[in-house]
This record gives sequence, C-alpha cells and structure tokens, in this order.
Amino acid sequence: MLLKLFDSIRTALFPEPPAPIEISAEQRQILSQKVSFYASLNESDKAVFEQGCMAFIANTEFVGHELEVSDIDKLLVASGSVILAWGFEQWHYVKVDTVYLVPASFNDNSEFRQHDSNITGLVGTAHLRGKMILSQPALHQGFNNDQDKRNVAIHEFAHLIDMADGDIDGLPRQISEHSYSLPWLELVARKIKQIDERKSDIRQYGATNNAEFFSVASEYFFERPKRLKQKHPELYSHLQRFYKQNRADVQRAERIRKKAPCPCDSGKRYKRCCMPKI
Repeated sequence: MLLKLFDSIRTALFPEPPAPIEISAEQRQILSQKVSFYASLNESDKAVFEQGCMAFIANTEFVGHELEVSDIDKLLVASGSVILAWGFEQWHYVKVDTVYLVPASFNDNSEFRQHDSNITGLVGTAHLRGKMILSQPALHQGFNNDQDKRNVAIHEFAHLIDMADGDIDGLPRQISEHSYSLPWLELVARKIKQIDERKSDIRQYGATNNAEFFSVASEYFFERPKRLKQKHPELYSHLQRFYKQNRADVQRAERIRKKAPCPCDSGKRYKRCCMPKI
C-alpha cells in the first residue's frame, strides 16, 4: 500500500515521456544564451533538453503577480526542472502544476520590500501541493550568474524531488532506499556543523535543516561541480550518485560576455554585433 502511494507521488512529479513539441529559433537562442547546462550539451542532447522544456511549459500554468510572464521566464523555470531530472532516464522533467512569478523577494506574510523579505522561492505542501512561487529577479540572477552557487529554480525543484516520498526532509526516496542513507545523514550532520562553525564555503542557509542543506548542496553541485568535488569530495560523490550526473567532468561552454570583442572579428563588441536580440 505504502509502495503504491510512493509510486503515485513519483508519477505526479515525473510524468511520462513528452510528445514532440516544436521549439522556435528564438527559444533556442534563449537557452543557448541563458542556460550554461544546455550550452554544454551536444546537439542530440540539446534536442532532448529542448523537448523536456517545451513539455514542461505546455503542461504548467504560469501566473504573474504584478508582472508579465515572458518566454525567458518560462524557459528558465523549465530548465531548472529538466536539469535536475537529467540523469534519470525515466523522468524528463520535474512536474509542478502552477508557477507563480512575483516581482521581488517576500516574507512569511507574502509582503514585498520589507526588512525581512528574504524569501526568493517556495514550493507548496498540503493544499498548496503542486504550486511553486519564484521571485522573478532571483530566477534571472540564478542563471545570469552561474558561479555563485545560487539558483532558486534548482533549489526549489530539489525540494520537489525531496518530497517525492511525501516528506521534505533532505532524505529523498532514492537515498533512503539504499544502504548509503545512514552515511548521507551522518555527512549532512557534519557539514551543517561546519557551516555553523563558519568552517565551510557552503551557503549559511544550508544549515537551517536537512531539507535546506539538500537543496543548497544541489545548487552548489550544478553551479560549481569542480569546486564542490575538490573541497567536499564525499558530498560530491553522494550527489553524483543520487543525480546520476558527473557534472565535474562536463566541459562548460564558455559564455561570451556582452562587452567582449565579437568572435566574428568585426572589431565591435559582442552586444553591438552578433549577440542574439532576446
């Protein structure tokens, strides 16, 4: 009975393979410019990534609060979903019913621009299950700066994967079902202690509890995998095994900065020449 419950939750989060959906040249340019994970893929894998994003968008309601939801917004949210599910052959993206985009970070009372408005993302539980709230500026910042170990889309989708067994506790089902669950919990306890003692480069928010540690560590894993492997090899090994991705060995696609010389040798800056207008 319990196994059937877990399977129903998993099916809700990770749907069946999507039917082919056409992607426009403009949408492909957005992914190439904004999502370094996508840019590092070969052409066949890019096509798979694109289809995951388009299926996510087609099956998800996007609601803007005091803002217009753009194609860029949708593709960035969808990319976060596809990135986390990338290593799971039977899953193409992490499902969520509705994504609410808001104009700024917020507090526990859903108030913007207050001294305690520091929440950039939230996934719903109980009657709000299937809902996600994201700060639009934080969403864009997470992909514009892919070196700061912060990406709110990845963070919140990691929470959704964590809750596939019914609980957001930092112990996803794929970990709890295996013999390395106890070593994982012991490692998390040590890492949280190091954060509290200011002896770690893992973001302070990761020490809040085991669930937040899992999401913060996931951000680190996908944004700075080589650094994570160097400074926290045991943690990297656990996340590599869980996500079934060896991100440290992936050759990053170098982004051309806006003010850099255009690679076409025109002598102009990239932003004034061949940079896609998106």
